[in-house]
Amino acid sequence: MSNLRLRSAGWAVPPGRAIGILTAAILAAGCAHTSREPAQPAVRKLKIEGAKQVSQGTLKEGIATASTGWWPFAKKQPYDPFTWQTDLRRIERIYQSRGFFQAKVARSTVEPVDESVEIVAVIEEGEPTKVASFEVRGLEVLTENQRREVLHGVVWRGTFSEARWESAKATVAGRVRDLGYQKATVEGRALVDIGDPKAHLLLDVRPGRRYRFGEIQVHQETSHRLLSLWVWEQVRLAIPEDRYYAGALLDEAQHRLVAMGVFSVTKVTVGEPDEDSDRVPIVVDVREAPLHMLRAGVGIEFDQVREEGRVSMEWSHLDFLGGMRRLTLHGEAGWAFIPNLYAVARNDVTTGPRSGPVAVLRSDLEQPRFLRRPSLRGKLSLSTERTLEQAYDALGAKLATGVSWQPWSSLSVYATYNLQGYYLNGPAISSAVAAPLTLGCASQSANCFILLSYLEQIVSFDRRDSALEPHSGYFTSVSFQEGGGPLGGDFTYLRILPEVRGYLSFGSNDVVTLSARLRIGELLHTGSDSAVVTRFFAGGGVSMRGFSDRRLSPLLEAPAPSTQFAPSVSLTLPVGGNGLIEGSFETRFQLTRSLVAAVFLDFGQVTKGVIGPNDVTSLLWAAGFGLRYRTSIGPIRLDIARRLPWGRPPPLFVIDPNTGTVSQIPYLVNDDCFGFGGSGRATPVTDSSCVFHVAIGEAF
Repeated sequence: MSNLRLRSAGWAVPPGRAIGILTAAILAAGCAHTSREPAQPAVRKLKIEGAKQVSQGTLKEGIATASTGWWPFAKKQPYDPFTWQTDLRRIERIYQSRGFFQAKVARSTVEPVDESVEIVAVIEEGEPTKVASFEVRGLEVLTENQRREVLHGVVWRGTFSEARWESAKATVAGRVRDLGYQKATVEGRALVDIGDPKAHLLLDVRPGRRYRFGEIQVHQETSHRLLSLWVWEQVRLAIPEDRYYAGALLDEAQHRLVAMGVFSVTKVTVGEPDEDSDRVPIVVDVREAPLHMLRAGVGIEFDQVREEGRVSMEWSHLDFLGGMRRLTLHGEAGWAFIPNLYAVARNDVTTGPRSGPVAVLRSDLEQPRFLRRPSLRGKLSLSTERTLEQAYDALGAKLATGVSWQPWSSLSVYATYNLQGYYLNGPAISSAVAAPLTLGCASQSANCFILLSYLEQIVSFDRRDSALEPHSGYFTSVSFQEGGGPLGGDFTYLRILPEVRGYLSFGSNDVVTLSARLRIGELLHTGSDSAVVTRFFAGGGVSMRGFSDRRLSPLLEAPAPSTQFAPSVSLTLPVGGNGLIEGSFETRFQLTRSLVAAVFLDFGQVTKGVIGPNDVTSLLWAAGFGLRYRTSIGPIRLDIARRLPWGRPPPLFVIDPNTGTVSQIPYLVNDDCFGFGGSGRATPVTDSSCVFHVAIGEAF
């Protein structure tokens, strides 16, 4: 039997005694396991001093140690000395990735305070590393124009950055591959002189052979209810025959297949190239979605002038009578309260409470491959609706039939013929003059039936990265309506509404997003007035946020809409206008993975007549801030806005009960904020200067 020896720091223990020591150690370990470990102190404050070129927020996001939040019940962030020592090296690494190779943590302190600690790290940033030279080799096979295209915005001078260096390599590789060199590789070499400090950069490009797209191979994982030919057609629209390889064309094919709306899975890739023909096959894998889909949901709308709750249900058949023909039946039913449920329940006569049912029933039929053209879709829609607005309620029906043309996934042209009929019930005003002003009706009554017959064309170009929460790209659209004349109907008019939106993001993970939009509308009509359902209204969570829903509009002072109210009670009702200017500037800041903050500046104006120079110079403005909480169905948005003391408020019209004449009167703006502050001056337009909005999805 061999001797057992435990060695530590050069001393030895005899075997018999060693066994006793080992037994005692095991027992001690068991006691230590059952005893309670001392709690780690919490980090009360974490401060990084000397950080000028890199923000404290960026540094704190890149390390594991964090300070405990100031709010009550915030989760305690424990202090671990080993983690903090690792974080000090992480801080230096963050600086190095931004070109500050001389940066170091000069010192750090950990001061105990009660049962917590306060940590301070002091940074010496040093000098930034400048790019002294940037060379790209291996582009000799490209033409001069192609080389300029590949290198545009890639070569730079200034501070070296690892992120930009990696982006330069990926950009060059992607652009060369999009010229047909599918197997192109790019190797980079960055020589950094820390002492100087300078960086010498070299990109070595190896394009390889140039390939064209070859045959299209369609693989369907489920039963072939849908012909492979239809899939092949959409891919061929995106990738014309004999085109050089380009990743953007594969993305276009992917978008077109998704837009078909009949597949649960779509994947467009390429196979192994044929070296003899220099062709690379296109491989398409699709899985058909269930033919029948049923969706249901509930919705609640809160606004300071209108509240609504409704339920909705939608049933779709994706292959109705074959041929990928889509039939959709959609229904909504609910109840609306003006201005709110509380006022209606209390019968508050000063607010003119109203309530009533709201509903939508709609059937849509889409025929793909219209006239056997894969880029065309025939559409037919029948709908009926019941609405309740501040100035009127309506019961209407609509027929729309047309054709949608989509030459690219980002471009859509939709042309339709529309026939609409509405029974409108307006405010209770004795004078017949109110009917044209409020509803556009020619009859001498507060209610009437109107018929619209018009053509409509909508052209949209969408280059956003996301429709629900865009971070980059742009969106443009324009719609035209030509009503009446040879088409019949009660109104002859031309309605034009262009819109443009743009998005630009900065920082890692798009931490800051700048966005802007602009809409300008004109409604040109013949006759005494236009139909209220064709006019422009602004205000609300997806419009000019300094006003409540539809409240940025010419207004009419009218009696409260019920005979049981005192005749002295009057309301200001939005009646819409024929000109619209509306826009926004918004900056969004990503605070956490789920929480986003925003500040915005909105402007707008709705005019009674066509837009003139004075309307442009008298725009109304509102500033505000908001929060967005990201969910699986889109960001839940809360915005609070305050109108600024600039611009001209919407016109206010009154009707003389004796003569029936209409006149415009001046009025003072209510300058309180949710009933607080302000001058307290009397005004017929009591809209607060502060407005809040709750919605799902971004404002634009």
